[in-house]
Amino acid sequence: MDAKTKENAKLASGNKITQKGREKKGLDEILEKSAKLMALKGYSGTSMRDLAKTTGRSLSGLYHYFNNKEELLFIINQRGFSSLVEISRSLMKEENNVAKRLRKLIWNHVNFFSLHQSEMRVMMFGTQEIDQEKRKIISQLKHIYADDFKITVSEYIFIMTEKQLDKKHLDRKSYLLFGMMNWVYGWFSTDEHGTVEELVEDIYTTFTLGCTK
Repeated sequence: MDAKTKENAKLASGNKITQKGREKKGLDEILEKSAKLMALKGYSGTSMRDLAKTTGRSLSGLYHYFNNKEELLFIINQRGFSSLVEISRSLMKEENNVAKRLRKLIWNHVNFFSLHQSEMRVMMFGTQEIDQEKRKIISQLKHIYADDFKITVSEYIFIMTEKQLDKKHLDRKSYLLFGMMNWVYGWFSTDEHGTVEELVEDIYTTFTLGCTK
């Protein structure tokens, strides 16, 4: 390969990277605006034409990123839960102090909700509108994420009480924690209720004081 050919190949490669970057930025913008609209109007109340108007795209422009509303719902769910799982998996591997890990898991969850409130509202819709194959993908991500919390809750309670919880009691305590964290999207505002750090401390303290009784 001569010098000119190498240079052309390098430029072509750079153009592809730039194009991918632009497409990702475009998708991020579309998802953010679409999630806000869908969180406001609901899944059934949002049409593709509504989405096109809100995002400032033509219908054909939207179809470049997803084929229909169902696929949009899947992408929002898949990206959201993948982001949560990526951090929870990292904490499970790297944080050996169970109390610190539990607090960090709570912080990650609440902070993600705070930064992506519209997306989280959409994620709370459920996946009934998504086809079975894609629904399984979301279900697997949810199970991985929930299991990271359950393992950490189980380890924390064992350290504090020397009691090994059975599945029924562990599920109940773990989902009570999720209930506290998930309801944040419905009421929390940093302008009215303080910082994310203060909220995390309240959730962590309330849960850890109660779960060992």
